[in-house]
Amino acid sequence: MKIITLIIYFLSLSSFSQNKGANHWLDQNGDFVEKNNRMSLYKSFPDNSVGFRKTIDSGMVYQYNSPKYSTYKVDYEIIKKEIEKITNKTFNDSTIFLLNFNYFNDNCSDWFSNNMTKSLIYNRKESLNSIKKQLEKKYINVVFLSFFDVSIKLKNSVNSKREYFYSDSNSFFRLNLFTHPTVCGSFGLIKPNGETLIRNGEYRPDSMADHLDNEIWNSIFQQ
Repeated sequence: MKIITLIIYFLSLSSFSQNKGANHWLDQNGDFVEKNNRMSLYKSFPDNSVGFRKTIDSGMVYQYNSPKYSTYKVDYEIIKKEIEKITNKTFNDSTIFLLNFNYFNDNCSDWFSNNMTKSLIYNRKESLNSIKKQLEKKYINVVFLSFFDVSIKLKNSVNSKREYFYSDSNSFFRLNLFTHPTVCGSFGLIKPNGETLIRNGEYRPDSMADHLDNEIWNSIFQQ
């Protein structure tokens, strides 16, 4: 699994570094990183993921300054109400929300765009549908949803009961939970007791769900 993860990491790193805007690389401390040293950054800063921001000249700055993990205690009822408003669906009070957040201007891969057409959504869901089905079967209280920054044009099917791609229309999640724009997006797990785990950077939703294992979860929130 570790080897596969590293392969995916290097492919993604190569992909977004080839974009025209990918012309500034910094380490955690803000020091410039030469091109031939970029691949080793993940070893030097294992607790961080690659954050990004756009410069005045429309270039991009990539920096290892996004925390890989963050924990919060939130008001679950407020979160649930916001999700219900966005999705136009209702959820019971035992629902554990597994959220994926997609940031504006993310150059992670060809599947990431500021203009999510129906074709792009179809391609993304082709790989996600089976993962969503399996993880929601394994963890019966989990609901997986994918949110997109309000600035991203999203051609989703809002009236479909099977839809799980939504726009963060009021920037609620961008401002309150997903506050570190990170290459390849972020994930969040929100439990009914308010315990919330955020992971920034490329990851799989089923791998994120595995943090719900009691031993893993308790080791995180009892620190």
